[in-house]
Amino acid sequence: MKSKFSCYHPVTQFVYFFSVTAVTVFVRQPVFLLISVCVSLLYSYRVCGRKAFRSAFFYMLPVFLLITAINPLFNHAGVTVLAYLPDGNPLTAESVVYGAVSAFMLSAVIMWCLSLQVIMTSDRVIYLFGRAAPRLGLLISMILRFIPRFSLRFKQVRNARRCIGRDITDGNALRRISNAAVIFSSMIRWSAESSIETADSMKSRGYGLPHRTSFSLFRFEKRDFFVLLFILICDSLMIFGGAVGFLSFDYFPYISNLEFGGPYIFFYVIYFVVCTVPFAVDSVR
Repeated sequence: MKSKFSCYHPVTQFVYFFSVTAVTVFVRQPVFLLISVCVSLLYSYRVCGRKAFRSAFFYMLPVFLLITAINPLFNHAGVTVLAYLPDGNPLTAESVVYGAVSAFMLSAVIMWCLSLQVIMTSDRVIYLFGRAAPRLGLLISMILRFIPRFSLRFKQVRNARRCIGRDITDGNALRRISNAAVIFSSMIRWSAESSIETADSMKSRGYGLPHRTSFSLFRFEKRDFFVLLFILICDSLMIFGGAVGFLSFDYFPYISNLEFGGPYIFFYVIYFVVCTVPFAVDSVR
């Protein structure tokens, strides 16, 4: 589904995605993570469609379970011992909860990035970083394009090899491993060649040279100003909340109690409002 927020200025879009992901990464408070996960899932479903959302969700689920299971094996901090591992190290409730929280955080970031690569196209990234940091802008643009292009290329290679009976599902186990290695090798060579071609193409156009002019159709309008101002005000309030301790939450040695007093509810609502800015924009006629 087309989102009206995708038509806003790249600066407004960048500040929005940076704000929601920064809180997700640096504020490990369960309520904030729950808000981030829920809104990121809804918005990625809205902008990416059912098929892309389903694919990302099923890729994300094993990662979530893997992080949740692995963290307690290496992190033994905490005072609530649930059991002892075969090597004698304790399995603590705090490490299990922290593993689940870290998995939630990574899942939310993945879903925000899924929406980011749809909303912020390559030309928008180049517009943002092309003058100040041209190499960084080109790198970010290539990264955002890499996943969908890699997926498309992988399907093309698999379809071609399936026609000659050399797919990863053909033959015995040894033959499947060999076929998968060939496909993987082909994808690595294609990725390297594509990166070199992109770099040479941009260099031949004078990208990154001083005093180079560029053309863009992006205009910073009143709607961009008001949305950006609103996000920055909310960000300032969130920074203040973090400075006075309303956003802090401890997992070690004890798990802190969730607070739902007046100031805490205020900051929960602030972050929820910031996350739902694109939905508010889409609802405006």
